[in-house]
Amino acid sequence: MPLPIKRGDREAVTSKMTSDPGESTMLVPQWRVTVNSRCERACGYCRPSGEAVATPKGVELAPEDLLRVARAVQARGITSVKLTGGDPALYGPLVEVVHRLRDEAGFTDIEVISRHPRIGELAGELAAAGVTLFNVSLDTLDPQLHHEICNVDDHGLVVEAIKQCVATGVPVKVNMVVLSGINDAEVTNLVQMCEAVGAHSVKLLDVIKDLDQGAESFSRRLLTKRGKSLADAYVPLGEITQALRSVSVSEETVHQGGLGHPMTVLTLSSGMRVVVKDSTAGAWYGSVCRGCVFFPCHDALMALRLTSDMRLQFCLLRDDNTVDLAAAAAESGTALEHAVEAAFEMYADAYFRSVPQPEAVR
Repeated sequence: MPLPIKRGDREAVTSKMTSDPGESTMLVPQWRVTVNSRCERACGYCRPSGEAVATPKGVELAPEDLLRVARAVQARGITSVKLTGGDPALYGPLVEVVHRLRDEAGFTDIEVISRHPRIGELAGELAAAGVTLFNVSLDTLDPQLHHEICNVDDHGLVVEAIKQCVATGVPVKVNMVVLSGINDAEVTNLVQMCEAVGAHSVKLLDVIKDLDQGAESFSRRLLTKRGKSLADAYVPLGEITQALRSVSVSEETVHQGGLGHPMTVLTLSSGMRVVVKDSTAGAWYGSVCRGCVFFPCHDALMALRLTSDMRLQFCLLRDDNTVDLAAAAAESGTALEHAVEAAFEMYADAYFRSVPQPEAVR
């Protein structure tokens, strides 16, 4: 019997948590679109292509291609999309695409994920076009440390962009990647700052400690600046969560879409929510993971991503299992729609591992 679904703003409690891949209920991943291939910064816990597997510089999605894939995804019952990159703030047709995703493709939840100050300049237009959640990254309150982390000296502008997004009335989530010995002592102060400016929520993320096992990453900057690998920068979020729990008024567990990581959500007395994405809570895996040398990995199978060079991507670490949609998009007929439909079958036997351990994928 599926658990009842509860709703938080833009976060849904999953309808099933099971370790039995044989059950018939099929969960679907969240859908994320990397609209372009570069973000103009070099965060040590990330990589040049952002969420996408290695993608050439200067590549971006044509709106017509994006919308065609969006319609095929929406036909599978998904009406929520996260626009990421690269960085959507640097994507010229962003406002047009948001508008068309809402009015032409029928998406009801449109989240824009950015770490660039330009998102503040676009906030009013994006709100009018249909954005339902702004997600802006800020890892520190220290401008000097901000420069060290992302290699760009624009801390004050990012803070101002958060305020501009808040001013639209659209909910604003602030992402903070917590780094051991670098910014982990700042969590409480950053949460308080976001509370003061009226953010809807703060999301704390642990480092994807195996990201540098993929094709590319900026992790060499961590080595240069701090003598740390990604694994060294990882800090379990349990103690931080416990400290925040003491000042919260309620707690729940939520998921992003059906296959997202279980996340603790603490609501403060002000109403602001602190979302904790802690990889130790477990993750979902599926047939695409079978035989993978990276299994069990940090991010696992939570999302289906459309890359800026028109590939469907199942996970963060491999590019040998992506689905190239470019040729299908160039054909007349329904080849692209069939390719998207087939991609969703990769999630049909998804199963949850509460404590990932190195053993054969079933």
